[in-house]
Amino acid sequence: MNWFYEKNGIRYDNVSAEEIAQRIRRGELTASTLVWQAGMAEWQPLSATPLSGMLAECGVPPLLPASHIPQGLAWVLAFAPLIGLFLEGVVAGLVGMNEDQLLDALSSGEFWYITVLLNIALGYADEARLRKAGVNTDLFGKMAWLVPVYLWKRAKELRLTATTFWVWIATFVVMLLA
Repeated sequence: MNWFYEKNGIRYDNVSAEEIAQRIRRGELTASTLVWQAGMAEWQPLSATPLSGMLAECGVPPLLPASHIPQGLAWVLAFAPLIGLFLEGVVAGLVGMNEDQLLDALSSGEFWYITVLLNIALGYADEARLRKAGVNTDLFGKMAWLVPVYLWKRAKELRLTATTFWVWIATFVVMLLA
Protein backbone atom coordinates (compact mmCIF):
# COMPACT_ATOMS: atom_id res chain seq x y z
CA MET A 1 0.00 0.00 0.00
CA ASN A 2 1.41 3.39 -0.98
CA TRP A 3 2.09 6.33 1.32
CA PHE A 4 1.57 10.07 1.17
CA TYR A 5 3.92 12.55 2.79
CA GLU A 6 4.09 16.30 3.33
CA LYS A 7 7.12 18.50 2.84
CA ASN A 8 7.11 22.31 2.93
CA GLY A 9 3.34 22.40 2.70
CA ILE A 10 3.19 20.18 -0.39
CA ARG A 11 1.58 16.75 -0.36
CA TYR A 12 3.36 14.00 -2.29
CA ASP A 13 1.08 11.14 -3.38
CA ASN A 14 1.43 7.41 -3.93
CA VAL A 15 4.99 6.88 -2.76
CA SER A 16 6.12 3.33 -2.05
CA ALA A 17 7.80 2.34 1.19
CA GLU A 18 11.04 1.77 -0.73
CA GLU A 19 10.89 5.31 -2.16
CA ILE A 20 10.31 6.60 1.40
CA ALA A 21 13.44 4.69 2.52
CA GLN A 22 15.48 6.21 -0.32
CA ARG A 23 14.33 9.72 0.66
CA ILE A 24 15.23 9.04 4.30
CA ARG A 25 18.72 7.92 3.27
CA ARG A 26 19.16 11.11 1.23
CA GLY A 27 18.04 13.19 4.22
CA GLU A 28 14.93 14.48 2.46
CA LEU A 29 12.56 12.95 5.04
CA THR A 30 12.99 12.93 8.80
CA ALA A 31 11.29 11.44 11.84
CA SER A 32 8.98 14.47 12.04
CA THR A 33 7.85 14.31 8.38
CA LEU A 34 4.08 13.88 8.30
CA VAL A 35 2.90 10.74 6.49
CA TRP A 36 -0.45 9.10 5.80
CA GLN A 37 -1.89 6.03 4.12
CA ALA A 38 -5.36 4.59 3.69
CA GLY A 39 -6.77 3.39 7.00
CA MET A 40 -5.09 6.08 9.09
CA ALA A 41 -7.38 8.60 10.79
CA GLU A 42 -4.95 11.50 10.42
CA TRP A 43 -1.45 12.46 9.34
CA GLN A 44 1.26 11.27 11.71
CA PRO A 45 5.00 11.85 12.08
CA LEU A 46 6.96 9.20 10.22
CA SER A 47 8.45 8.09 13.56
CA ALA A 48 4.98 7.10 14.85
CA THR A 49 4.19 4.77 11.93
CA PRO A 50 5.40 1.35 10.75
CA LEU A 51 7.89 3.31 8.61
CA SER A 52 9.85 4.22 11.76
CA GLY A 53 11.94 1.07 11.34
CA MET A 54 13.38 2.61 8.18
CA LEU A 55 14.78 5.47 10.24
CA ALA A 56 16.81 3.03 12.31
CA GLU A 57 17.90 1.08 9.22
CA CYS A 58 19.11 4.31 7.62
CA GLY A 59 20.94 5.39 10.76
CA VAL A 60 18.62 8.33 11.45
CA PRO A 61 18.17 8.85 15.19
CA PRO A 62 14.71 9.66 16.52
CA LEU A 63 13.87 13.21 17.51
CA LEU A 64 14.93 14.36 20.93
CA PRO A 65 11.98 14.83 23.25
CA ALA A 66 11.06 18.51 23.63
CA SER A 67 11.88 18.21 27.33
CA HIS A 68 15.54 17.59 26.38
CA ILE A 69 15.82 20.51 23.98
CA PRO A 70 17.02 23.61 25.86
CA GLN A 71 14.32 26.29 25.98
CA GLY A 72 16.48 29.06 27.48
CA LEU A 73 17.07 30.93 24.25
CA ALA A 74 13.35 30.82 23.43
CA TRP A 75 12.64 32.43 26.81
CA VAL A 76 15.25 35.14 26.21
CA LEU A 77 13.55 35.71 22.85
CA ALA A 78 10.18 35.96 24.62
CA PHE A 79 11.52 38.87 26.69
CA ALA A 80 13.51 40.40 23.80
CA PRO A 81 11.22 43.45 23.38
CA LEU A 82 11.99 44.57 26.94
CA ILE A 83 15.65 43.62 26.69
CA GLY A 84 15.82 45.62 23.47
CA LEU A 85 14.25 48.64 25.15
CA PHE A 86 16.85 48.40 27.90
CA LEU A 87 19.65 48.19 25.31
CA GLU A 88 18.21 51.20 23.50
CA GLY A 89 18.53 53.14 26.79
CA VAL A 90 22.11 51.96 27.23
CA VAL A 91 23.04 53.07 23.71
CA ALA A 92 21.32 56.42 24.23
CA GLY A 93 23.35 56.88 27.41
CA LEU A 94 26.57 55.91 25.66
CA VAL A 95 26.10 58.54 22.98
CA GLY A 96 25.98 61.19 25.71
CA MET A 97 22.29 61.97 26.02
CA ASN A 98 21.08 63.51 29.24
CA GLU A 99 18.02 62.12 31.02
CA ASP A 100 15.47 64.25 29.16
CA GLN A 101 17.04 63.50 25.77
CA LEU A 102 17.20 59.82 26.67
CA LEU A 103 13.48 59.71 27.51
CA ASP A 104 12.65 61.61 24.31
CA ALA A 105 14.79 59.22 22.26
CA LEU A 106 13.13 56.16 23.80
CA SER A 107 9.59 57.50 23.47
CA SER A 108 10.16 58.53 19.84
CA GLY A 109 11.75 55.19 18.98
CA GLU A 110 15.00 56.76 17.82
CA PHE A 111 16.90 53.51 18.45
CA TRP A 112 14.13 51.10 17.37
CA TYR A 113 16.51 49.12 15.16
CA ILE A 114 18.36 47.78 18.21
CA THR A 115 15.26 45.91 19.41
CA VAL A 116 14.46 44.68 15.91
CA LEU A 117 18.01 43.37 15.35
CA LEU A 118 18.05 41.72 18.77
CA ASN A 119 14.78 39.89 18.05
CA ILE A 120 15.96 38.73 14.63
CA ALA A 121 19.36 37.59 15.92
CA LEU A 122 17.83 35.65 18.81
CA GLY A 123 15.22 34.09 16.51
CA TYR A 124 17.83 32.79 14.08
CA ALA A 125 20.11 31.64 16.92
CA ASP A 126 17.25 29.63 18.42
CA GLU A 127 16.36 28.14 15.04
CA ALA A 128 20.00 27.06 14.54
CA ARG A 129 19.99 25.46 17.99
CA LEU A 130 16.82 23.53 17.13
CA ARG A 131 18.37 22.27 13.89
CA LYS A 132 21.42 21.05 15.82
CA ALA A 133 19.05 19.18 18.15
CA GLY A 134 17.62 17.37 15.12
CA VAL A 135 14.36 19.31 14.78
CA ASN A 136 13.22 19.75 11.21
CA THR A 137 12.77 23.54 10.98
CA ASP A 138 11.99 23.60 7.25
CA LEU A 139 8.38 24.64 7.85
CA PHE A 140 9.06 27.51 10.26
CA GLY A 141 12.79 28.26 10.39
CA LYS A 142 12.69 30.87 7.65
CA MET A 143 10.14 32.77 9.79
CA ALA A 144 12.70 33.37 12.57
CA TRP A 145 12.87 37.06 11.58
CA LEU A 146 9.12 37.36 12.29
CA VAL A 147 9.38 36.46 15.95
CA PRO A 148 5.76 35.96 17.05
CA VAL A 149 5.00 33.69 14.07
CA TYR A 150 8.24 31.82 14.67
CA LEU A 151 7.50 31.30 18.37
CA TRP A 152 3.98 30.04 17.61
CA LYS A 153 5.14 27.58 14.96
CA ARG A 154 8.07 26.51 17.14
CA ALA A 155 5.73 25.63 19.98
CA LYS A 156 3.48 23.63 17.66
CA GLU A 157 6.39 21.72 16.10
CA LEU A 158 7.81 20.80 19.52
CA ARG A 159 4.32 20.10 20.89
CA LEU A 160 4.76 22.67 23.65
CA THR A 161 2.34 25.25 24.94
CA ALA A 162 2.62 28.63 23.22
CA THR A 163 3.69 30.37 26.43
CA THR A 164 6.78 31.98 24.88
CA PHE A 165 4.57 33.39 22.12
CA TRP A 166 2.17 34.96 24.62
CA VAL A 167 5.02 36.32 26.77
CA TRP A 168 6.56 37.93 23.67
CA ILE A 169 3.20 39.53 22.81
CA ALA A 170 2.84 40.83 26.40
CA THR A 171 6.39 42.21 26.53
CA PHE A 172 5.91 43.84 23.13
CA VAL A 173 2.78 45.60 24.37
CA VAL A 174 4.59 46.70 27.54
CA MET A 175 7.46 48.02 25.42
CA LEU A 176 5.01 50.02 23.28
CA LEU A 177 3.39 51.50 26.37
CA ALA A 178 6.72 52.33 28.04
